[in-house]
Amino acid sequence: MEHLLGKLVIDTMNHWWEVDGPREQILPGALSSSVFVQQLVPESRIVKALNDMGYHDLEDEARPVGQPGRKAIAIAGDLPDDLETAAEIVDALGFDPVVVGDLAEGTRLEPGNPAFGANVDADRLRELVGIPSLTPGG
Repeated sequence: MEHLLGKLVIDTMNHWWEVDGPREQILPGALSSSVFVQQLVPESRIVKALNDMGYHDLEDEARPVGQPGRKAIAIAGDLPDDLETAAEIVDALGFDPVVVGDLAEGTRLEPGNPAFGANVDADRLRELVGIPSLTPGG
């Protein structure tokens, strides 16, 4: 994995028991899969993104900024500059980026949690991950 040394890696994966086997056999405790990836490549900078929405929705739901019905993608990471870069990528792909916290908070985006599989706008995604809405009254 030398090609990842010092690089920003956007981790789009989730543990998926049907393919990967029982979670407890792969990931210790409540550890985020992205924190586990970070431990495997400690020389890299990991941001979890593009894993809470289904791949078919990623294809079908992209919209320009300001267009009605624009959906959101959650991101989690430890470094502000890396979160900003990931947010720019998510935005360029046609989604509103929603920062949910540090890399460990990425568990909120994984299977078994309300935001997993979400195909919703930014305010609803914030609600699903338990962070305040930016829209007054929302």
